[in-house]
Amino acid sequence: MKILGYIIAFIGILALACVIGFFIAGAIIPDSRSFTNEIEINASPENVWAVINDKARYAEWQTLLDKVEVTDDKHWIEYPKNSPEPLKFMLATDERPSKMEFHYTMGKDFAGHWKGEITPTATGVKLKTTDSYTTDGTLTKLLIYAFFDMENFAKDWNSKLKTRVESLKE
Repeated sequence: MKILGYIIAFIGILALACVIGFFIAGAIIPDSRSFTNEIEINASPENVWAVINDKARYAEWQTLLDKVEVTDDKHWIEYPKNSPEPLKFMLATDERPSKMEFHYTMGKDFAGHWKGEITPTATGVKLKTTDSYTTDGTLTKLLIYAFFDMENFAKDWNSKLKTRVESLKE
């Protein structure tokens, strides 16, 4: 009987430690993050923007997407693979040929902003992207932090964009 009491006490202490750890991690991990990436693309600004604006074809070159539904010229929904919810996008600013911005949400606890800026170079363009997001819920914040590297996702997206744009004929 004494051993059973020790086991129950150990399980209780372990559960309490997990709950405390959850709240500490939720307090330590920031609610918002922002990061900037730059990539050289050997193409004209018009061709880069054309690929970025051809949202219906994203799933052809963005391998982490199942599909994209374009609802109108300013709104679309992306369905990432292995994601419980889709990302809903809205065009915020279109100042081509230099800049474009999108807002996006996933559920009620995750919202983000993407800004792309193009600068002409001798061989094409430099695309500078800034991604930022905010999470409202502690669980969402912990899940994003533990299972999804947004910065690597953004770098991968830019790399695949470069490959797609450069594969098209000018």
